[in-house]
Amino acid sequence: MQKEHDDSIDFINEESPYNVKEDAPERTTMSVPEMRRLLGLGKTESYWLVHRNRFKTILVNGKMRIDLESFEEWYSMQTKHKKVDGPPPGEKLKAQSLSTDDIAELLDIHPATAIEIIRRYHLEYFLYGNNQFRVTREVFDNWYASQTRYRTKEDRERDADIEGDTISMPEMARLLGISRSSVYSILYHPKNEGVFRFVTVADRRRVTKESFMEWLGSQTKHHILSDAERRELDKAKEKDAEPEEKLREPKNPNFYTIEEVTEFFGIHRTTVYKWIQDGTITAMKVGRSWRIQREEFDDWLDFRSC
Repeated sequence: MQKEHDDSIDFINEESPYNVKEDAPERTTMSVPEMRRLLGLGKTESYWLVHRNRFKTILVNGKMRIDLESFEEWYSMQTKHKKVDGPPPGEKLKAQSLSTDDIAELLDIHPATAIEIIRRYHLEYFLYGNNQFRVTREVFDNWYASQTRYRTKEDRERDADIEGDTISMPEMARLLGISRSSVYSILYHPKNEGVFRFVTVADRRRVTKESFMEWLGSQTKHHILSDAERRELDKAKEKDAEPEEKLREPKNPNFYTIEEVTEFFGIHRTTVYKWIQDGTITAMKVGRSWRIQREEFDDWLDFRSC
């Protein structure tokens, strides 16, 4: 028995909603069952999409049909539903905006830090799917161009060339065998004004190696430690270290908790929270607790004490 067809879709191959006969006019709609097969959905979910007005529908001979142009527009702006046999979804959404995971991957940071960036810098965002933060590429690009603290992989590679010609404050401290606070005292001493040349990389000031070597040759108090001197210094530090100091090491080598900052440095909790809220120090929310990036905080605290 020959299968009956609706006159409005006589030219359609039911196995594939996009296959048509050569002489058939260009399609502009498809049926709900076709959409269901296209996305591999059940009846309930397919009609849920229709009734939530995800795309435009029209009536043809009393039957509901889906406008193909509006369907493809919807498909390009979502990532939940994927065609059984077709291109991946969300092409337009991904081209126009970034998720917190996208930002984290671009900047090589934790996704929680990406959320903190959106909040701290008041980036305009919209919620997508299960309350996921997304920002348009234009908003992200404008913010990124306005700062130097966070870097993309490409910029980090370019920064590496600059870093090769400069040294950081901690590196200078290790070379000379002195504390970072002593380094800052040298750098910003009135008699050394104009001696050191600085370059900012990823929001951190670095000293050019050329100006460092010029300064080194102009004085006699400090010199670059030899390997033997460095070993002796390390032994002396281990010998002088008190047991109580070991208890002052944070549990995580990369982060401080609020409690650790309060205990180790004698800083009031209210002050720490204020620094976090106004963006003075870098921190991320993990559950109900804050985690403060240790290296950046140590550098900032040394600089602040100078």
